[in-house]
Amino acid sequence: MMRSIPYFLVFFIFALSACHSPNPKNIEGNKKILIGKWHRFSIANGYSEFDIDSQYIVFYNQKVGRFDLPYKIENDSLKYLTNQYAAKITYYGDSVLFEGNDSTEATLYRFKESRLPFKTIPEVKDSLSFASYIAGFDKRLTQEFEKAGIKISTPEEPVYEELLKKRE
Repeated sequence: MMRSIPYFLVFFIFALSACHSPNPKNIEGNKKILIGKWHRFSIANGYSEFDIDSQYIVFYNQKVGRFDLPYKIENDSLKYLTNQYAAKITYYGDSVLFEGNDSTEATLYRFKESRLPFKTIPEVKDSLSFASYIAGFDKRLTQEFEKAGIKISTPEEPVYEELLKKRE
């Protein structure tokens, strides 16, 4: 009887810890991991920013502009609803690795909340909020290229500052 108590105790501890282990197929939990503001940089694709909510990934890049894509999470993968792209998601805390079905890899880095650069990526391109967003985007883009050792010349006065002066 005394010998069985340690075995019972070990079994109980393992059974209890197994009940509280995270579920890797927790779709809502995986989606919550992605919600927020992200950015990435690569020499090939340039600098991009992502504003991800529970239904859409809103994307802005200096090459292709702004667009949004509806998505869904299945197990540990992200799938766009409007095209064939899907990617396995690996979460690393402040970054997420996407391993795409097109043999691409992309690492997105979460913006720090204390210095959140934008509220949303504006939809209306000829608005003051979009011009303001672009000015901030251009600064962040320049910083990322300079970190990579590439010098970019920027205009003396951003467009949004001109719009603000006209408003006064």
